[in-house]
Order: sequence, then C-alpha cells, then structure tokens
Amino acid sequence: MNTTTSEIQIFDVVLTIALALIFARLFGYLFERLKQPPVIGEIFAGLLLGGYGVGVLAGTSFSLFSWTIYIPEFCYTTEIFTFLAELGILFLMFLSGLEINFSDLQRVKKPSVFVAIGGVVAPLIFGLSVCHAFGYSWHISLVVGLILVATSVGVPVRTLMDLRLLNTEVGLTILGSAVIDDVIGIILFVSILGVATPLDVTFLGVKILIFFLLFLFLGFKLVDKVFDLGEKIQLPKALLSLSLAIFLLYSFFAYQSGIAGITGAFVAGLVIRHAIKSRKVIDDIKTLSYGLFIPLFFVWVGANVDLTVFSMLHVLGFALVIIFVAIAGKIIGCGIGAKLAGMSYRRSLQIGIGMIPRLEMALIIVGAAISQGVLTGPLREQILATTVLLTLVTTLTMPFLLKAAFRTRA
Repeated sequence: MNTTTSEIQIFDVVLTIALALIFARLFGYLFERLKQPPVIGEIFAGLLLGGYGVGVLAGTSFSLFSWTIYIPEFCYTTEIFTFLAELGILFLMFLSGLEINFSDLQRVKKPSVFVAIGGVVAPLIFGLSVCHAFGYSWHISLVVGLILVATSVGVPVRTLMDLRLLNTEVGLTILGSAVIDDVIGIILFVSILGVATPLDVTFLGVKILIFFLLFLFLGFKLVDKVFDLGEKIQLPKALLSLSLAIFLLYSFFAYQSGIAGITGAFVAGLVIRHAIKSRKVIDDIKTLSYGLFIPLFFVWVGANVDLTVFSMLHVLGFALVIIFVAIAGKIIGCGIGAKLAGMSYRRSLQIGIGMIPRLEMALIIVGAAISQGVLTGPLREQILATTVLLTLVTTLTMPFLLKAAFRTRA
C-alpha cells in the first residue's frame, strides 16, 4: 500500500496531538499532586515537547525489534497546531461564559471598570517612564508601555476554574476587567501605533458598541427560540451543534468588529447559559473543551517559549526591570482600582495578581511594531526578546502567586 506525502503529514499531526494530550494530562496530574495549578503542568508539557525537550529528537529514527520507528518533526509551532490551540483559548472563554450568570457579572461592573482602568494606566505609565529612563525615544517607550497593558485572560480564567473561584467576587472582577482592558488595549494599540486614523478609531468604537448591543442583548432574547428550534430537529446532539455554531459565529463577528475573538466566545457563553435548555449542552461542551482543545492551547504556549532569549545577557537587565514594572503595574494599578471600588486590601491584592499575565496581545503589539518599522535593527531583537521573557515569566508565575494569595489569610 502506497503512502502519500499528505497522509504522512496528517499522521504526523495526529501523533503530535496525541503526545500533547498525554503529556498535558500527565504533567497536569503531577502538578495537581504537588498542590499547584494543573495549567502550569500543561505549559511545562509544552516546554518538554518543544525544541528543548523531546523535540530535539525530531527527524531521527531508531530500530525496535523488527520495526523502524521514525520520530517526526513535531508540529507544535506550525499553522495547523496553532489553529487548534487558538480554538482552545476560544473554548476556554466560551466555557467561562457558560459558568457565569450575567446578573453576577453585573454585580461587579463597577470594580471591573475601576480595575481595568487602573490596570491600563499604571502599566502604561510605568513602562513609558522606565523606557525613557533607559534612553529610548518617547515613541519606542509608548510601544513598550502598550505591551504591558493587556492582560492575557486565558491563564487567570483557567487558574480560577481549577481553584473553583471563577464565580467569586474576585474571580468575576478579574474576568470582567480582563475583557474591558482587552478592548481598551486594542483601541490604544490602533491609535498610538498609527495603525488607524482618528476616523478609523471612531468607527472601531462604534463597531464594538454595536457588537455588544446586538449580540449580547438580542442574544438573550433569541437564544431560547433557537434552542426550541434545535429540539424540533431531533438529531443526535443537535443542541450541541447549534451551541457550537453560535459560539463560533460570535467569535467571528467579534473579530470582525475589531474585538478579540475570545471576547465573542465569552459573550456567546453568557448568552447560551441564559437559555432554559442550556443545561443539556454544558456537560458535552466541557467534555469537548477539557478533553481536547483547552490542553492543546497550554501545550502550545509552552512549546512556543524560546529559551534562547536567556543567553542574550545584554537584554536581561532591561528585561528584568520591564518584567518587574509589568507585575508591579498590574498589582498597584488594579489594586488601587479595586480599593477605590470598595474592596478590601486582600481582595484588591488577589485581583491585581490575577491581572498579571501577558501573552497574545503583547506579542501582537510587538509584532505589529516590527512589521511597521517602528522597531528595527538591534532594538527590534531586544524588545522582542524582552516581550517573550515577559510573557513567559508572567504566565508561569501568576498561578503560583494567585493560589498563595487565596491561601494566605490577612
């Protein structure tokens, strides 16, 4: 039987996914036994499967009895695995919306807004000031300040889910604030980096407003009717298929509106939970999410870590200062916002810690700055390496710090 090149590639991807799931579950379990968030184990699994662990053996072969076993080039940074990983973060945000009552989220709208504003202003000012002190121009300093603004919502949401704290006042505030500061970060990004004209920025704001008015409030009114129609179809898992279609459409239209797709996925979860029949699909969605897509996202995060940045000694001094102000900026800015909204010092600290991680938006901003020629030459490599270190440190340390903050009694 002849094997085509496309078949070989398909089964290389199949093996890649299988190993990702095995390693993610193994290390997630080990970290849970160590009383640490399983998400760190899944990221660590990605590190081991990437170019600094098992990935080192990629492309080699060995003999076992009468079999010749070939270790393929693992696909953890290719387009197809990246696509699956991005579906993972969408499923994670969809699931977080399904687990939250919209009325509960409304209860924390004041602290969410205060925390989001504090979490944007403080890191932006800190980053701008530090970079200018290092001798960078104001334009370059603004780029770095923007990199520090947007919280990566995936890691805190997963950690809060693992700790069963997502539906607490602190958990809801972290989630609401992260969604808001993501929107603020996008608007600042297109404005400051010159990606859009003032008219484009105004148009973007209008599109975002229309998205929330149309897809959130109309969704609440129509979702029960859609589910009633789904029950009449009388096909296996018809409600599940409809729920997934709504989730994917919301993600698509959020992206088209200039918002991150994860925000659309979260809104879809809120809307579907509002349906009376939603309980019939939630368990199926959890099975699909946790069984396949969500672990792949965190493995992808670990596999994309470039450890060579640690060899760039001239970067480390600047990078360590930036990482420090990135962490301090969120804890101080978000903490002050939470305190002004009437929360206790302990809860304000927990919220500040929960807002620490930076990931996708930070990398998008530095990538856009490079593609537009704002960052060039050695400066480009230094800021890029600093951003990679920032995402690595904040992503890995936040779950430990958040768990410690909830365990420690004031």
